[in-house]
Amino acid sequence: MKTNTNPAEGMRDIMPKENELRNYVATTIINTYKQFGFTQIETPSVERIQYLTSGDGGDNEKMLFKILKRGEKLNLETTKEVNDLVDLGLRYDLTVPLCRFYANNRAKLPTQFKAIQIGSVWRAERPQKGRFRQFTQCDIDIIGVSSVLAETQLIIATTSALQQLGFSKFKVRINDRRILETLVSYCGFAATDFEKVFITLDKLDKIGIEGVKQELINAAYESQIISKFISIVQSTLTSTVNENTISDLLPTISEDVLSDLKQVIQIIQTTTNNNFSIQFDLSLVRGMGYYTGQIFEIGIDGYSSSIAGGGRYNKMIAKILNSKEDIPACGFSIGFERVISILDEQQFKVPTEAAKIVILFSDENNLSQVLKEASTLRANGNIVSIEIHNKKNTKKQLDDLKAQGFTAFAIFQLNETLNLKSLS
Repeated sequence: MKTNTNPAEGMRDIMPKENELRNYVATTIINTYKQFGFTQIETPSVERIQYLTSGDGGDNEKMLFKILKRGEKLNLETTKEVNDLVDLGLRYDLTVPLCRFYANNRAKLPTQFKAIQIGSVWRAERPQKGRFRQFTQCDIDIIGVSSVLAETQLIIATTSALQQLGFSKFKVRINDRRILETLVSYCGFAATDFEKVFITLDKLDKIGIEGVKQELINAAYESQIISKFISIVQSTLTSTVNENTISDLLPTISEDVLSDLKQVIQIIQTTTNNNFSIQFDLSLVRGMGYYTGQIFEIGIDGYSSSIAGGGRYNKMIAKILNSKEDIPACGFSIGFERVISILDEQQFKVPTEAAKIVILFSDENNLSQVLKEASTLRANGNIVSIEIHNKKNTKKQLDDLKAQGFTAFAIFQLNETLNLKSLS
C-alpha cells in the first residue's frame, strides 16, 4: 500500500519560491506599520476554549478546531457531551488572542497600545481552491483610543502597506454596526434577531437581494418587516445613498454616529491625495459578532473579494475581564493569503539588489578553498550557494538553478580566479 505523503486535508506545503514572496510581503507590511508607531507581538496558536466559544466569532466558531483534554482530565466515563472532552482550541483569528493578551498584560502596556500581529489561524472549512484550513492573518490594532483617531490611523496605515506592495485603484468601504442596528430595529426586528439578520445581509454580494429576502422569509420573520428591510437595502443599491443622505432613510440614526462616520471619510479624502476612494456602504456587515462601531473593507478593481477588513470592538476585552467598563479597541486585517494569490497571479518578482550566485565544484578536497571564495562573495553583499557540479548534465543543473532565481554561476577550479557567468 502506497504511503500518503500529502498534507492533511485542507492544509498545504509551501514551496521555496512562494515562501520567499510571503516573507517579502510580511516584511514590507511590518516595516510600513512600524513607521506608524505599531509594535509587533506574538500570541499562542492555542487558546482556552471559553475565549473561542464566547459567541463573538460568528460562523467561525462553528469551524473551530477543538483540542481534547489530556491525561486524567480526559475522562470518557463521565463525559455527557462533546464539550466535556475539550478545554483548548486552535485560534480562528488574531483578534480574540489579542484581547486575551491585553487583558493579561495591560499593567505592562501603554494606555494607548498599537499592536502588529502576523500568524497562522485555523478554521475547519470545506477545502476548495484557494481556501485552506490553515492560513495566515496580518493584523494591526489600536487599544485605548475611543476617538476616530484610531479608525483613520488604521485605514491610512493599511492602505499605505498595500501601496508599498504595488497595489493601487482600491476602494475603502465603510459602515457602522450602530447604523446596521438602527436599520434592523427601525424595520421591526427584535434585538435578539439582530445578529441573524446581519449574517443574512452579509451574504448580499453572494446571493443577491432576492436571496437575502428568501432567507428572511425562510426564517419566518413577518412579511411587513421583511418588505421594509428589503426596500431600504435595495434603495441603497440602486441610488446614491451616502453618509449625508442615509438619515433620510433612517431618521433614528444617532447624530454622534453619523458625525464620526463623516469625520473619518472627510479626513481620509483630504489627507491621502486621492490615492484611493472611500465610501459609505450600508450593505457592509463584516461577519464577526464582536464589532460595536465602524467597520471597513478594502477592495481592488478587477477582484471580487476584499483584501482587507476590520472595525471597532469596544466590548471584547471588558468581556474577558468581566468588567462593566468598555475598553476601546479597533483593528484592521490584511487578507494575507489573498494578497499573495494576487501577486502570484500578476507574476510579481521579489525585488533584490543582491546577486544570487552559485559555485559549482567537483573535488571535495577543495571544499575549504570553495568556502573561502563563497565567504568573499558574501562579504560583498551577494547571496551565494555551493553545490556539487553535475558534470554529466550541467545544462539541467544550470536550468534548475535559474528556476530557483540564481542569476550567476562559477565553476571552481583550483588555483584559478572564479569566472562568474550569467544564468540569464
